[in-house]
Amino acid sequence: MLSLTTVLLGSGLILRANAFVLPFRSPTSCCSLLNAEFNGDPEPKVFSNTPLQATEYESLSTYWTPAARLNPTCIFTPTNTQDVARAVKLFTRKNCQFAIRSGGHSYNPGWAGITDGVLISLYGLNTISYDPIHGLASIGAGNRWTDVYGALLEHNVTVLGGRNSDLGVGGYLTGGGISYYSNDRGWATDNIFSVEIVLADGKVITASRHEHKELFRCIKGGSNNYGVITKFVLETVDASKPFNAFAIGFPATSNNDFISHAYEYCTNGSDADPKSHIIFAASISKVDGFANGILGSYSDVFDAANPAPVLRPFFDGTVPGNAPGFLSANGTIKVATDLLSIVQAPGTRYAMGTFSVYADIQLFHTLRGIWEEETTEELKDKPGFMTEFAFQPIGEKWLAASAAKGGNSFGITSPLVMVWLQPRWDSALDDAMMVEYTDRVRVRCEQAAKAAGKFARFRHLNYGGRNQRNEIIPSFGAANVLRMQLNKLHYDPLNVFGRLVPGGFKIPGF
Repeated sequence: MLSLTTVLLGSGLILRANAFVLPFRSPTSCCSLLNAEFNGDPEPKVFSNTPLQATEYESLSTYWTPAARLNPTCIFTPTNTQDVARAVKLFTRKNCQFAIRSGGHSYNPGWAGITDGVLISLYGLNTISYDPIHGLASIGAGNRWTDVYGALLEHNVTVLGGRNSDLGVGGYLTGGGISYYSNDRGWATDNIFSVEIVLADGKVITASRHEHKELFRCIKGGSNNYGVITKFVLETVDASKPFNAFAIGFPATSNNDFISHAYEYCTNGSDADPKSHIIFAASISKVDGFANGILGSYSDVFDAANPAPVLRPFFDGTVPGNAPGFLSANGTIKVATDLLSIVQAPGTRYAMGTFSVYADIQLFHTLRGIWEEETTEELKDKPGFMTEFAFQPIGEKWLAASAAKGGNSFGITSPLVMVWLQPRWDSALDDAMMVEYTDRVRVRCEQAAKAAGKFARFRHLNYGGRNQRNEIIPSFGAANVLRMQLNKLHYDPLNVFGRLVPGGFKIPGF
């Protein structure tokens, strides 16, 4: 049974859950129980790594980055919400550990996978429908954005979704979700109208701004802590106008001009023209050396010879040496995101780490200097090595759009700049070195930001590294953490999605 102790510390309420439970049931036994539960179904839904099921098991075990792959004892493939409810109820009753995967795009092993346990693969929950009267799209949690964009563009609408169309819907939305439309419409998670969620006891409820509204707010940034979301109903965006996405490279000699105009966009440009969207990045590799670059978009008619003022410095030579390329030129968001999914094809090993700062031009130089210094020749010599250091602003209009829709769990009260580091490499033998490198750069950068008085508390969940497990949700602030804790106690009092779902970023105390 679960003992819950409430401890008052200062002005904050800290909830500490201490579980006194029977040992976890063996994963082999759990898979047998699951097989028995669904034995009468017309098609198999439980797959193990046996000679008879090896092909299906292998195809269901793929992840965007092999660095995140684990081998579950068996894989469960529900085709509807009631399948999920039956399975979760069984896992709760029998004390079986499990993991939940929508698209499998997480960088971190165990976040959407498990070794000794059951993997729930939601890919069969792939329905998509559009309600033109209310302007809402109903999306099964197992979809990938390429299918969502394709289905909705037939109605001249789209939704706030991944910039890489291969991402799964579920983890992206519950982690926040940065969209090409975010400067105008806020976080993708704030454009959720409602969710259908399976709770630990197998009960299925709908959460929205009108029912279970406190849970609904906690889900927006709550990841896998409250239940298994099987369906999202999303607000839609008019897609009748052309959509443009572009990638522009700049040489190392452009550094000063590049950072200067990046700073200008971060402090003014994203609010001045919210149809625009830019990620500022730099990369280092042994073959190509150092380069600057942007990934950007414009959600209206676009002329590269006469771009919108906030984009002009990156096209007209003000930032010298530009080499532009288009993912979509007056096309569609599906074309743009599908092409990016090809550029960012699965199969490469990645790690990630993130933090946030308040915009400061000198700090931008300092942070990139730390990253360059830590990117040693030993790292560059590793097969397939490349490292990227990127930042992106969250402006006033982004925050206002999110607040107007009821808010989320993030606790951001003023504009800031998200920063993230992403190395990639080929060999599993180098995994530990790359994770250590990522953490070392991140910690040094955070120290520099704090010394400059420009460190921002927030850390974006979808960019969090495997060693930031205890940093992400606490970065949302005490009031939001408390709200999440209280709703956790109400909706998951036995902490099933903490104890039995070991992966992911967890709510403190659970």
